[in-house]
Amino acid sequence: MTGLSHLFRGHLLQWLLRGLGVIVLGALFYRYLVHDGDFDVYWAATFRFLHGLKVHIYEQNVFTYPTFASFLLLPVYPLGYSVGKILFFVVNVLILVGAVRVCQREILLETPARTAIITISLLFSVRSMLAVFNNQQTDILIFGLMVFGLAAYVRRPLAGASLMALAVALKANPLFMILLPAFKKRWSMVAVFLLVTVGLIGAPDIAKYAVTDTWTESEFTVPGSVLAKNDIVPQGHFRAEAGDKDLWGYLREHYAMTLSASPDGVRWWQDRDSKGNQSLYRIVASHLGKAIPSNLVLLSLCAFFGLLLLGATRRQGDSIFVLGLLFYTAFVLIGPQSSKPHFIAFFGLLLFCWQDALLNRSWLKGICLALLSGLLGVKAAAGLLSAGPLARDIVGLAGFALWLYSYMLLMISGHRKPLSVTKT
Repeated sequence: MTGLSHLFRGHLLQWLLRGLGVIVLGALFYRYLVHDGDFDVYWAATFRFLHGLKVHIYEQNVFTYPTFASFLLLPVYPLGYSVGKILFFVVNVLILVGAVRVCQREILLETPARTAIITISLLFSVRSMLAVFNNQQTDILIFGLMVFGLAAYVRRPLAGASLMALAVALKANPLFMILLPAFKKRWSMVAVFLLVTVGLIGAPDIAKYAVTDTWTESEFTVPGSVLAKNDIVPQGHFRAEAGDKDLWGYLREHYAMTLSASPDGVRWWQDRDSKGNQSLYRIVASHLGKAIPSNLVLLSLCAFFGLLLLGATRRQGDSIFVLGLLFYTAFVLIGPQSSKPHFIAFFGLLLFCWQDALLNRSWLKGICLALLSGLLGVKAAAGLLSAGPLARDIVGLAGFALWLYSYMLLMISGHRKPLSVTKT
């Protein structure tokens, strides 16, 4: 009888947790349908490409991503805005669940503390996860592609390199991943990574000849939400300009907006003053002032992390999954446009660090991790600090501290593969 009672209570608890998850997911889904975000910016980019228009135009909601990212919604575009947005939400949920499960499989050991480690790591990652859904961005897709690519690194290296290259073609944050196979001297992976990245980035200029100039107005509108809020569905207004028919018109268009050092405008890596971003670049550049060139600050940070990762690769080169997460999160920290949604990349490192602390029953490690994880993943934690630069920069600084903690832990103890993975 006692055994049946425990079994019943266990099943009851599982169903209660599942029910709570369904309720939370439903509330998140409703909020997603009512509020606007960057989904309309991606929808506008797809509209522009299909109508032979320029994709990268200076306006309020600027599309700064590689032109290939305008292909993201092509599979759902014929279904219409509402259906496309709903399917985008579903795909994000499925990829998030899959990526979380892969991180667990690759990092966690079969121990009694497994559930506690997962719960704690999710608790401190939920802020970034919710931020992705609120912003309606692609960071969950990028996170999933990176995790799936790292998981395939050993068994299917070329497939792993292709997945990581796809992530780079959608957003530049995972760009540092090219260094992982390079430092490991896996030159076939480097070649595939580069070929797939270049091919995807150049694809819009090849595919543009399959579309025709069918839009003659100077602007167009895109709905901001599926459901009305206060009886109003917001409408986003986007400019429409004829596209360049030269062979590499889209590539030059994107270069002019994001990488050109022309003095005509401030480029993405030169903007020091955005208060909503948490990248180390902006933190360092804003404190140094304009006496130090912006590109020098960016390159110095890249060199700093690159040297640290070179040392980690030589010492712990067999710990591919955790090592790869360090490469991935390094450029998330550096990237001038990095903000809270990007920090979803730290979920795997949280698993890695909290597993070590709980299995070793170290109160000191637990307190240190609780502090860093709280500052990174709990919005109210910044409220405990007095208003000023520290409170503004705390997410980036906490992320950097957690990265260094993970780095030192890997260098000292390495990472053993879970038992379930090593079995043959």
